[in-house]
Amino acid sequence: MQISKVAFSEAFQEILTSKQPIILSPKGKSMSFLCTPVSQTDEAIIFKNSIPIDILPEVVTSTEFTATCGDYQIVSAALFAHGTDIRFPTHHISILRQSRKEDRYIFPAEANAKLHITHPFDAGTILKRRLYDISTGGLSFRSHAQTRLMQPGRIFQHVKICQPNKPDETRSCRVVYVKKIFEESSHSYHQVGVQFLELSQGET
Repeated sequence: MQISKVAFSEAFQEILTSKQPIILSPKGKSMSFLCTPVSQTDEAIIFKNSIPIDILPEVVTSTEFTATCGDYQIVSAALFAHGTDIRFPTHHISILRQSRKEDRYIFPAEANAKLHITHPFDAGTILKRRLYDISTGGLSFRSHAQTRLMQPGRIFQHVKICQPNKPDETRSCRVVYVKKIFEESSHSYHQVGVQFLELSQGET
């Protein structure tokens, strides 16, 4: 459902105050960018520019850009980089209220949330990763590098999920996406999203 720019402007003030980076995603690119919202004018919504200069020409060729701002999603047909700023021109923007079928919980950096993934070809090897977010249908975690093991379609039969103040559980999962995320510090990491394949099995 599309909403008015006036309603969004009121909600956007809370996002500006929080100073929390949001994810900007160009359509058709296997990368996203963490960008801090700076201000909103009559002409544009402005974010800090976290797009490395060497890939900027590739990014701006996308025909659609999406950013999730709290309960809203903004979609722009164009993006302009001006030095340290990224600008979404308001005449290109559509503003949609989020309509997720399921809630997704994002773990704060200090939370002791992690995964123990049994290697699919070597049961004696356990891969440990930090849990980034989780929902009823899947989860995502972060990896410093993309490998052949972490690719869409890969199935992990035994993934132990360890969340604070909850019993551990084991799930079977399928990798559905791998996306490179660039931070404002110019550092980057890969986010791996997986879908649950069966009901949970409580740890004994």
